Amino acid sequence: MKYMFLINPLAGSGKGRQVWRQLALLLDEQRVDYEKVTSTRLGHPRQLARQVAQTRPDINCLVVVGGDGTLHEAIAGLLSNRRTSTLPVAYVPAGTGNDFARGYGISTRPRQALRQILENNCRHVIKVGRFYDHASQKQGIFLNNLGIGFDAAIVHATNHSRAKDFLNHHHLGTFSYIVKAVRVLFTQPIFRVQVNVAGSGEQVFDRAFLLIASNHHFIGGGIRVAPDQRVDQQQLELVVLAKAGRLSIIRSIILFACGRLPGSRHTQVFRGTKLRYHLSPAQYGQVDGEELGRHAFELDLSCTSYPVWQQPR
Repeated sequence: MKYMFLINPLAGSGKGRQVWRQLALLLDEQRVDYEKVTSTRLGHPRQLARQVAQTRPDINCLVVVGGDGTLHEAIAGLLSNRRTSTLPVAYVPAGTGNDFARGYGISTRPRQALRQILENNCRHVIKVGRFYDHASQKQGIFLNNLGIGFDAAIVHATNHSRAKDFLNHHHLGTFSYIVKAVRVLFTQPIFRVQVNVAGSGEQVFDRAFLLIASNHHFIGGGIRVAPDQRVDQQQLELVVLAKAGRLSIIRSIILFACGRLPGSRHTQVFRGTKLRYHLSPAQYGQVDGEELGRHAFELDLSCTSYPVWQQPR
């Protein structure tokens, strides 16, 4: 078994570099057959993963060391250039949120995460969400979630915060998310959205506040937004939160922070392998914590799958 490690040393405000140092010692001690490539810029993991899949048939597994964004880019690169035998991926989380690790069952401790890889003996399959936005003609994947409205406005506010790097460095990423959520609560406007689930007809919400399409149950560094959703299920879950009034939305956001949003009477949950929805006016969007801009989205969502060489807990 030969592994290629794809390392993002800048992930988690430098945590990626620290984690790799630990892993390299363990790999050398155990005489594991491996090589490594290092990401140096945004978009580089996608390029490196695609290159490994195309040119290195001797590699049996690509191990990503970085944050969820690094893993997202790597799998996007692998999906864009499948070889005859799809190259399995594994993950050692070194980011700030690590929601995918929680959703799949990967330890956030490097030694244990590596053990889950080295002691694995078969392929596992995960669900990967796909999206196409007719408004911007942009397409892509999501491993965690795709959000419109409230949560995307939080991502926008957090990414443009001067304190982001400081909070991430001190492992306060979730705290930062909640602080921004409170601020955005009073500025996020309502919007109209039409939702269509294949085989179930269409529903219209005139006072939508939040849309989250989830691949598993975590968001924002450990908040449970879709408790029944699993990464090995071949269906997506769309949570729609409507705004009935300021007091009701405050209650709903408290439920959101506590991981109990689906319990709100102002929330509706849709499940399916294909989802379609369009909205107006323009809203912020995010996919796996990366901004999609601000416009009137018209989205088609579907599922695909990808092999993982890592035993979930």
